[in-house]
Amino acid sequence: MIGALMGKRGPAYEGCLNPFSLVGGLLDLLLPRHCVVSGRPLGPDETSCVAPEILRQAVLTGQDYCSRCGARQGEGVGVVERCSRCEEFKEGFSCSEISAVGDYEGVLRELCIALKFHGEHQVAHVLAPYMIQQVFDRGFARRVDAVVAMPLHALRQWKRGYNQAELIASPLAKAIEKPLWLHTLKRHRGTQKQSELSAAQRKANVDGAFEIRARRASSIEGKTLLLVDDVMTTGATIKEAALTLKRGGAKAVFAAVVARSIVGADS
Repeated sequence: MIGALMGKRGPAYEGCLNPFSLVGGLLDLLLPRHCVVSGRPLGPDETSCVAPEILRQAVLTGQDYCSRCGARQGEGVGVVERCSRCEEFKEGFSCSEISAVGDYEGVLRELCIALKFHGEHQVAHVLAPYMIQQVFDRGFARRVDAVVAMPLHALRQWKRGYNQAELIASPLAKAIEKPLWLHTLKRHRGTQKQSELSAAQRKANVDGAFEIRARRASSIEGKTLLLVDDVMTTGATIKEAALTLKRGGAKAVFAAVVARSIVGADS
């Protein structure tokens, strides 16, 4: 990306050798960038961190989906309000509707892992546009008052150095022109990694894990909020976070995730 940015020519360099282009080319030779999924070297004109041929392999949720849990459905099914992947969750997820960019498999899974565990921050800028488009398509953008990123416990965020949900939520909030509330919902106690637990254990793991920060309590009263996270598996985390927001006075909660997993998947 450095090479691509430095390689752009301004009017002053038309018809002559651009020294910035030479520096950019040298940087690309010395510090070549690679696709975060395939490892293929990226050319100076490839500004994304993912090779275009890899990104085209991503299987996205189209017009066939479950509005209750966000799961992609078979072609021609259309929009359903309950599906086989959420039928056993009788109590639902405390959300008016959940959208998922795609299933937690293939390219989307690799991108989520790169963002969450491998420190590849720039992946958020690859994933965010898909979520933004879906939020507009589903009508969430005009129905919500603010965006809330799923919080990490302070210790986990300190160890990771960032919150991947915030990195996705930030460009989303900007695109739909709604405020991003980063200090409203707090994960006040540490929990085990959900990927290490069974479905029943996941629910118990996040029970009571969230709270509304006192100084922001009045701001959510009567508001409809969009909760953003990277991966949803059983939905236990999203349900507990949404319940906390509603108990704190939120009128309704919608949720948007990058990938909808299946129980037992490594998320």
